[in-house]
Amino acid sequence: MPISTVLDRLRALLREDDLRGTVILLNSMTPHRFTSLFRFGGDTLHNVVFYDRENPDQERMDDIPVAASYCVFVRDGRDTFVVPDATDDPRVEGHPKQPVFRSYCGVPLVDADGRMFGTVCHFDFHPRPGDPKTIELLEAIAPYLPTVVTGPMQAA
Repeated sequence: MPISTVLDRLRALLREDDLRGTVILLNSMTPHRFTSLFRFGGDTLHNVVFYDRENPDQERMDDIPVAASYCVFVRDGRDTFVVPDATDDPRVEGHPKQPVFRSYCGVPLVDADGRMFGTVCHFDFHPRPGDPKTIELLEAIAPYLPTVVTGPMQAA
């Protein structure tokens, strides 16, 4: 399916305020098991929406310290961060999630004032390639997400 068609479907879901449907559709376009939208709150990473393709009834993850997630690399680099296989990536050497999540693809979420407040990301227990179409889709939908994410924002 062309990325423009998927992007149109994602934008339609967002117009309906269906953030979970948006995350589920994003997940269907990647080999990663998990897709989530997170917000930064100081040193805490808050889960907004979560989807696990093997456990679709689970809708949330616990909040964790930002430093204990790969989202810290998106926050600190203020850019897309992709880890195809954490066991072979020196950038994540010694990170607490390295032995747990082998792959990650995350994109920053930025509000209308240019403040980064969170991430949208895919991750998995298994290595997954850094697929350019997956990255392109996350980067294309990210600008639309701040308009539907509610609650106080704290810029990174």
